[in-house]
Amino acid sequence: MAFVGSGWATESARDGHSVADEAGRISAAALLVLLMLGSYIVLKPYYLLPSGLPQIADLLLVIAVPFVLLLPQFRETEDMARFKLWMVVFCFYAALVNIGWTFALMYPRMALGASYYLFNLCLLIICLRIGTIHPRATFCTIAYAIALSAAIQAASSAFTYDSARLRQIASFNNPNQLGYWSLLSLCIFWSIAGRAKIKWYVQAPTAICLVYTAATSLSKSSMIATALLCLLHLVKKPMLLLILLLGVAPAYLVLENSLLFERVSGRLQSIGEQQDDSLEARGFPRVVEYPEYIVTGAGEGALFRFDESDDSDEATQIHEIHSTFLTILFSYGLIGTGAFAAAVWRLYRLSSQGCFVYVLPPFFYGLTHQGLRFSFLWLLLAVIAVLGVTSWRAATERSPRPAKQS
Repeated sequence: MAFVGSGWATESARDGHSVADEAGRISAAALLVLLMLGSYIVLKPYYLLPSGLPQIADLLLVIAVPFVLLLPQFRETEDMARFKLWMVVFCFYAALVNIGWTFALMYPRMALGASYYLFNLCLLIICLRIGTIHPRATFCTIAYAIALSAAIQAASSAFTYDSARLRQIASFNNPNQLGYWSLLSLCIFWSIAGRAKIKWYVQAPTAICLVYTAATSLSKSSMIATALLCLLHLVKKPMLLLILLLGVAPAYLVLENSLLFERVSGRLQSIGEQQDDSLEARGFPRVVEYPEYIVTGAGEGALFRFDESDDSDEATQIHEIHSTFLTILFSYGLIGTGAFAAAVWRLYRLSSQGCFVYVLPPFFYGLTHQGLRFSFLWLLLAVIAVLGVTSWRAATERSPRPAKQS
């Protein structure tokens, strides 16, 4: 990849990062892992096979796993070690619950839940491993891969825009996937853009493309969460916020009569009025109606266990709980909830320079959508952890060493 440049070693040293010559001495295994990671990010939006099955991008990540094992270990902070530990505990417990219910109900499809979390755990570990060894190369790989993917998806949405279709999907299977991907991609990109020293003329188009794709998806939660993300990001950059505010009025005049603006406005104004906006439609009451699952968890799938109606109408059929946090509680009980909460707490302690704020918009989205299985959320968590470790390492190396006793 062209962005693994020779100037990174000195630039990394200037930032205080003790990384052994990221460009000159980077191993072939590390280069291959970075190539697979970047390719995974670019290809992730393409669903060439039915949803729920491994895609081409997933296979590339699996290829990277054995090469990650060849990379050297690196010194970790206690919070990083505990973060990894609790994520492993959560993923293996989730797999255990789903496999247990698979055999208890003789319902093989429940085993998919185990595969989702074990795969996402692999992604997390790959990013943590390569990121702690070659942070700058990892950040640049991820940032430029997201920038390329954002441009491709925005162009796809623009050139294949179907005015007869209310919500656009680009290369995804449904608009919610497009909206959530846009949100997570922007969170990841903005969290590392400063550390990777991405130029403004790359940052601005990438952000515009991702905001555009989120808008074309017309996902209410994604659009609101993206607006929250923009606010959190720009508050830290007063001059950029001022420029944006000055551009709001001209942008409004240009977009006021556009079809996209009309649809976004109508979509946001309809919040709370549609049938699927109710608590019942999103499955929230299930947590109270079936309290016996709260301790160990019900797993994900086999929803016929909770369907007490005889109505075969698709509009009234039962669906999974549309909430990340309630899904964790109901599907994996207090044990799974405790493990995930402990991991998030360690990530909060580990994060630095306000990086944890980039986790908040996806968590806001997760209040009304089940977004835990989407792998880019795990990539975001790994990026925040690596940012924390590299900041800690830089601070440690800048601190004066105690003088030797005579």
